[in-house]
Amino acid sequence: MKNDHQELLKDPLVDLYYPSKQKREASRARLAAVRDYPRDMTANLELEQLAGMISSYYSKRTLDLLCEFCCDEEVINYRLDVLEDFRQVPKLASTVKKTVDIMLENDRKNIYKLSNPDSFSMLNEALEAYEAYISCMELLHEFYSENKQRLHSKGVIGMFEYFEAQLRGPHYNELKKETAELRAAIKNRVRSVTVAINLDETLVPISAGILELSSEPYILKPSLLDRIIYHGANFQSGKIIKSVRNKYTGLNTDGEPNLNVADKALFEELASVTEGYVEKLGDVLEEYQKITLKDMYAISYQLDFYLGAIDMINLCESCGMKMCRPVISKDKTEIKGIFDPIYFKEARSHNMRSKEQKPVVVNDISFGNGADFYILTGANNGGKTTFVRAVGICFAMAQAGLYVPAESCTLRPADYIYTHFPKEEQTGINASRFTTEIKQFKTISETVTKNSLLFMNESIQSTTPTECVEIAYEMVKIFTGIGVRGIFATHLPELALRIDELNKSGAASRLESLIVLTDEATGERKYKVVKGEPSRTSHARSILDEFGISYEEIMKKQRMNS
Repeated sequence: MKNDHQELLKDPLVDLYYPSKQKREASRARLAAVRDYPRDMTANLELEQLAGMISSYYSKRTLDLLCEFCCDEEVINYRLDVLEDFRQVPKLASTVKKTVDIMLENDRKNIYKLSNPDSFSMLNEALEAYEAYISCMELLHEFYSENKQRLHSKGVIGMFEYFEAQLRGPHYNELKKETAELRAAIKNRVRSVTVAINLDETLVPISAGILELSSEPYILKPSLLDRIIYHGANFQSGKIIKSVRNKYTGLNTDGEPNLNVADKALFEELASVTEGYVEKLGDVLEEYQKITLKDMYAISYQLDFYLGAIDMINLCESCGMKMCRPVISKDKTEIKGIFDPIYFKEARSHNMRSKEQKPVVVNDISFGNGADFYILTGANNGGKTTFVRAVGICFAMAQAGLYVPAESCTLRPADYIYTHFPKEEQTGINASRFTTEIKQFKTISETVTKNSLLFMNESIQSTTPTECVEIAYEMVKIFTGIGVRGIFATHLPELALRIDELNKSGAASRLESLIVLTDEATGERKYKVVKGEPSRTSHARSILDEFGISYEEIMKKQRMNS
């Protein structure tokens, strides 16, 4: 059975992701090369949830792009240009989506199985499917002619040029001609059929035969019986026919639609007439197959990716949050006003139903401007995890060719993102867990490069406090010695106090200290990340605060109870 990954590797008819086949194949080779790398970042950065926010229907395909970590500036800008065309050209998205959806609907009906219809309704359905396709092509041509000068991306222009090439081709013109001739034949050559219908004792049609064919429409006139029944009233044949059809569209004893039985019988008896129609329909199908537009799903999932990204941009901006086009750099990363879109979604949902509002605080981060690796400390629940996730998501979105959740962004791509986020239940002294952590870091160290990103969140907590600091120090020394960029969010201020020592040890990545601000008097979290010296008591104090333990509060209760 073909899985989703294999379907993703299928060459699309029109490619809005890659500027060339060579670029697409290079991406596939890279995906194969990193297939066995740790995939913790998917859960730790909540990329699955992010993919669902962008494209709920094709979230798996979107997740694949977010985890691709494309470093090719041409590919990234190719996608960003496509995104901007869809943003800036009115009706582009709706026009393409409408036509693609119609083509997909025709494919879902399986237009190929309609080539040998056995009833009038199937013959008409087949013809309508081809006519709908022709209308789509004409609509795309008209839109492109009117808006060509407003389109700038190679991807969107390439998509329209592909359709234009089909439109100019001999097979499309033949398809259009054959379809028109078939429609004219059905419309003009047989306008009415006089039939005899046999009914059972319950007046259900059971068989039918043709009495007469005519090129003129039959005008139904009231009979003597009709005049008697309706007492001279105007004869409303449409209502009678409608009521009969409504009454007898159930199933007969063989499990088949009643009227369809008669319909098929008529169609079979009309064989001498309809053979020409079916033969002509076969000619139409043959021309359609030569156009090679059967599979439109590639355009559908690619289109969904961009339209979902635009919806995210519009939603964020409507709430006062900025998203921007990232600028790809070869030597530095500087992001201003960054925020976590996952937290933004949660906060927005909370704020819509609660008077107590959750703020979405933006922060700044840079790599290459004096520092490449940060030790982030501060009080628990102060926003450290959210900040680290925001930075990781920003890289994933930028390298997927999307706008990023920030006011401005210049970014040097990462060849891979490694994460280590122990779960809350996995913290505390635990020899088995400690061994697992060390093995995980060994796995990372075997494939990480100076172009990689590493995000650690409360790592190295499975042994004694003193040993935690020493092991964390050694791990940071190894990764910064390689030249890795990253952030280590930790409750170990002692590690941050040894940054100068680490920098003097020959680190290729210069370290610096970041802290999350807290109101010293009230303990209120500010969720603001700034450069600064760590608090020597942040770890102990935050743990006590988390469990609501305060000397002042406990003494106050003691006095009240005494």
